[in-house]
Amino acid sequence: LRFGLMQAKVGLAFLLKQFRFSVNKKTSVPLKMDPFTFILSAKDGIWLDVEKI
Repeated sequence: LRFGLMQAKVGLAFLLKQFRFSVNKKTSVPLKMDPFTFILSAKDGIWLDVEKI
């Protein structure tokens, strides 16, 4: 469990170091949450633009 958590953190750090993330125009602002899902999620999703640094 701890090794998997460490791998996830390293992977996230790599992505944040190598790429730039920005919100796409398809994402509705402010976010509307879907009340019928088990976990907290946006109703129409969150669209991101990713560009390599």
